[in-house]
Amino acid sequence: MKIISKRKDTLAVLSQCRNAQCALFAPNGELAGEIEGLLIGGQKFAQDHDIDALPIAIGMTGIYADNPQFRKMSTSCVTHPDLSGFQGGDVRQGCEIWLRLLKVYEDLGDSFGRVRILPFIDHGWSTDPQDQAMLMDESVVERMAIIMYDASTLEYDQNIAATAKYVEKFGDRVVIEAAADKIYDPKDIQKLKLTREDQLSRPQEVVRFVQRTGVDLIVPNLGTEHRSVGAGAADRRYERSLAQAIRDAVGPIMALHGSSCLRGMVGDTPGDGITKVNFYTAMAVGAGQRIYRTMQQLDDEVIAKNNLWANSESFSHDLRRRHVAKVCYDMLDTLGYRKLAGVQS
Repeated sequence: MKIISKRKDTLAVLSQCRNAQCALFAPNGELAGEIEGLLIGGQKFAQDHDIDALPIAIGMTGIYADNPQFRKMSTSCVTHPDLSGFQGGDVRQGCEIWLRLLKVYEDLGDSFGRVRILPFIDHGWSTDPQDQAMLMDESVVERMAIIMYDASTLEYDQNIAATAKYVEKFGDRVVIEAAADKIYDPKDIQKLKLTREDQLSRPQEVVRFVQRTGVDLIVPNLGTEHRSVGAGAADRRYERSLAQAIRDAVGPIMALHGSSCLRGMVGDTPGDGITKVNFYTAMAVGAGQRIYRTMQQLDDEVIAKNNLWANSESFSHDLRRRHVAKVCYDMLDTLGYRKLAGVQS
């Protein structure tokens, strides 16, 4: 396994995916179980389809409210067993642990020799002190392939100003992704009486955002699970015509966040200008449920017999990584990775 973090190499991977008409698979991967599962699935797919260098972008969030991954995995964080919340946690420490963990797998020789990993920060909040400190840390930036500098809690022009400033500082070293819209708090949505359509991206505003910030990748609101705040599950649908309009205006530089509502149709999105597809919830939930059901089936072994194998961390770890490996393999196929065999450098 090789880690790709230089800007020119990341841009080359994105170009390779565009040329092959596939989207870069960009799952989040927290700890060893998920990371190993992605590597196992990627290596098998590369071997099965004769791909010499198969790229997977693996990301993590910092303080992101839905799932603050770096904070949760830091050693001082305590998650409440009743799922009511957590306390403590250090985003920068969690980031350091994660980056060093990725390095472990790079140093395993040829175990995953066909896989190329592009580390990225997902939703680095510009307005959070811990996230901001991480985003401005040059030792972090130099080890990332892509950074999503997320200033979308700000008003549109403030978002542009903050993002442009970040691009000016680090745009020559790392590929920068950003959201061109304001994310409204649920209370604001109710107060302003915003509809789902009110929150969708407007192509002309995306154009202005890209021109004034100089970002490499843009995350629009296309009506999917990502940022469809206040919309019910029935209203979460991919707006293909909107994606195509944005593609025609700024080129194929979109990253799709929230793809579950597309089901098996996510593989059709590269033609709409989607060049990177983020993914996590379905994979994590599926793995957790598999572990739960397996432990239920082994209830007597776990409780009455105190079976050491069943109670060991390595057992649940292997269940998770095998599930993730299969999901990874299937997603690579769905996103068109077979076509990479014909465009290898």
